[in-house]
Amino acid sequence: MTLYEFITLEQADFDTFDTVYDTCVTVCEPYEYEDGEQKEYYDIFSDLIMQMVEVEEKTGECTCLCKWSDFIEKNIATFRKAADELWMRTPKADDDLIYEWIKEINSWLAGYVSENTYKKFVTTYGEQLVA
Repeated sequence: MTLYEFITLEQADFDTFDTVYDTCVTVCEPYEYEDGEQKEYYDIFSDLIMQMVEVEEKTGECTCLCKWSDFIEKNIATFRKAADELWMRTPKADDDLIYEWIKEINSWLAGYVSENTYKKFVTTYGEQLVA
């Protein structure tokens, strides 16, 4: 089950922990837009990412294990290109890049980047990602 499906079913926000790395990504229930209302790039990014990540198991009332590292590893070339463009420094080792992207996604889902950054990621890299 994807994280998007899981969160929609649970109707709650969750702290999601990776199955490999000791790190957490907090996710929120998807925002429901009215007909004709334009979706913000933050929400497009959030929905896109959550639709690509698999949930391994629910571990508590608002916690679960997710395959964040699997998703990033499957898309490592795309995430490396995005890091080269958007970050000051890109880690050379794949393991380091995966860990840093999990932490970065947590920050992005908390709203720590501009709407232009979400737009850049979604429009430039979104279609290259595979679940």
